[in-house]
Amino acid sequence: MYQQRVIIVGAGIIGLATAYNLLQQGIHQVTVLEQATVDHGQASSHGASRLLRFEYGNDTFYPEMVHLSLKRWKKLEQHTSQHLYTPTGTLGLGQGQDSFAGQSYQTLRNLGYTPERLNHSEIAKRFPQFRAQSYDFLTYNADAGMLHASLCLQTLRSAIRDLGGTVLEHHQVTAIRHENVQQAIRLQLSTGEEMLADRAIIATGPWVHRLLHTEIELPVRLTRQYLLYFANLPTEEFGLPAFPTFMAEDLYGFPLHAQGTNGPTWLKAASHTFGDPAEPGEVPVVDERVIRQVTQRLYDLIPALQQAELAKVESYIYDVSLDEDFILDYLPHDRRIVLATGFTGHAFKFGILLGELLGALVSENEPVIPLTRFQLARFARQWQMPAHSVA
Repeated sequence: MYQQRVIIVGAGIIGLATAYNLLQQGIHQVTVLEQATVDHGQASSHGASRLLRFEYGNDTFYPEMVHLSLKRWKKLEQHTSQHLYTPTGTLGLGQGQDSFAGQSYQTLRNLGYTPERLNHSEIAKRFPQFRAQSYDFLTYNADAGMLHASLCLQTLRSAIRDLGGTVLEHHQVTAIRHENVQQAIRLQLSTGEEMLADRAIIATGPWVHRLLHTEIELPVRLTRQYLLYFANLPTEEFGLPAFPTFMAEDLYGFPLHAQGTNGPTWLKAASHTFGDPAEPGEVPVVDERVIRQVTQRLYDLIPALQQAELAKVESYIYDVSLDEDFILDYLPHDRRIVLATGFTGHAFKFGILLGELLGALVSENEPVIPLTRFQLARFARQWQMPAHSVA
């Protein structure tokens, strides 16, 4: 029986998870092309950790997706004998019931989860590292944790190879040719070579416009973001289990954890507020004004950080859709090509589930959750094919 050739462009969490799912389905000719290396420094999936949290304001859809995704992460742990996820609990701080923390608390209670509502005296006793006086809606959710991002990527790469798939690094795709649906999709590489596929998945993170700009004008903007790493903090106060992951309005952070194998042990924090426009591959210039603003707010929230060392500031890029929901859909006019973009800085926790959903699109099977929310059609009035494209 003929086996379809599937090529996935991009070896971040989405591309690798999709390849893993397709191979598990029994599709054998699966190749992942990565322009640099898995977990390279400018990749959206790069780094030691990602937050797995259930809090999504008054949105009920994403918490249920988190639940499904966590089950799959734990299954992958069992399958690979790797420790990919560490429970941490999440402290939420907001102002009023209409705050993100307040809405998330009520939504999760309605869904059957059991987050706690705390008062200031309980915060002072359980989490004295935080100065919470300026917040009046305080929650703690034990159903949250930290994914070990780099290890997740390396584990998936190994699993793909064990299942007979191929991951090719230093293979940059510069164009996709698919004019004739009766012929194979042709992926042109920067070396001048060409690879043929029956199906293709585009999961290139912030590089999506460079690859598809002649195909489609996607409703996705790119923003510059920063991660801050603090050193020289006492483990007994800022490591697990004493210190949880936290969210305070747009701020979020992690307890002390190692930055890679034998790497330094740092506390990581950031702001989810969308930054200035950015372009992939450009030499990032750190906006010191933004860093000062974020660090001052972190100092106000966690006073001990003022005595810590800001050991590193890391720059990366969000690919932000207009409505901040993902885009998982077929390329208009060619269902052989699947788009995965618009991840808006919150996709890693869903990575293993998103791979399954994209695998369903490739195989044209019924997905485990409806994908209407992630279809391009929702932007019908806000995006368009380039004028020279043929409908």
